[in-house]
Amino acid sequence: METITIVDTSISTDNTGDEIIMESVNEIISEIFSDSYIFRVSSHDALSERTRSFIRKSSWCFIGGTNLLSSDFKPWSLWKLDALAANALGSSRTICLGTGWNDYMLPPNEDSQKLLRTALSNKYIHAARDRYTQSHLESLGLASVFTSCPTTWALTPSVCSKIPARKSGTAIITLSAWRAEVELDRNWINIVKKSYDKVVFFSQMQEDFEYLQSIGFTDIPVVAATVQAYDRYLESNVVDFIGTRLHGGIRALQKGRRAVILSIDNRAAEMGKDTGLPVLPRADCMALSKWIGESSTVKLDLPYEAIERWKNQFTLSARQNLEPLYPLPEVIPPPPLMKRLKPALKMLIGRT
Repeated sequence: METITIVDTSISTDNTGDEIIMESVNEIISEIFSDSYIFRVSSHDALSERTRSFIRKSSWCFIGGTNLLSSDFKPWSLWKLDALAANALGSSRTICLGTGWNDYMLPPNEDSQKLLRTALSNKYIHAARDRYTQSHLESLGLASVFTSCPTTWALTPSVCSKIPARKSGTAIITLSAWRAEVELDRNWINIVKKSYDKVVFFSQMQEDFEYLQSIGFTDIPVVAATVQAYDRYLESNVVDFIGTRLHGGIRALQKGRRAVILSIDNRAAEMGKDTGLPVLPRADCMALSKWIGESSTVKLDLPYEAIERWKNQFTLSARQNLEPLYPLPEVIPPPPLMKRLKPALKMLIGRT
């Protein structure tokens, strides 16, 4: 039985969007590796000796499609990638599955280049969420294909053809407190309130609800802040999704609901540019009013050939002739500063 590790962004998360991402990642891994044993490790926390051992035991390790890649890894980065984690990941066949870059950034600095080249396989093709991410990976000498986010892979022409083209009577909205722009957010929410009979709110992160209240919208009903409650609402109500939460919008499309995502960073902007995902700039209220009032169909241009090329690396026949793994040694970090100072302090005290 093959053993797989998934770097799981839904562990220790404060964002229900991570659960939406991982649902699609899990389905893809289950389809390809139907009889494998799966370990899960958190991307949000530093890997322990125990979780590093899971990766070292694994034939494969997949990084599920979130925006954790970075040009400048810090202890507080979305992905807690340090030398210990990189060596553990480099001891398996660690491959990106629709993974994205954290933001618009300069090319990776020297330390981050070393971490990424150590952690990510240079023998397999990585699936990049957008062409911007693909360009960063290839600048590191890592082969990649643009596949879009795993959450979009099932948005086939057949699925999209069933999404209503005209507005409904109700809108469900989302906000992103982490990238707040009070006037911009007030402007587009007021347009939505004037355009729909009913507006409800889904809080993808706890702070989003607090932000909604703080900018004066205390009268908007709220859907319970779980993916399960959000799914039930989408399934049982004919609604339009409008908001700044990328995966809240993709979930609405998955459930057959009309949706437009208001871009606030590279993620939605790049996916909209690369796939035709319905995305508008948050500040473009004229375009939003036009989208609400006019008929609009969803026609995604997904890179199915690239997706199949990525998947074909893991066919049964390909997995029967694998090169052996060469585990990298555990890196022993230097002791904390006080531990290193104690012997010197003892010597100084002993001399007085």
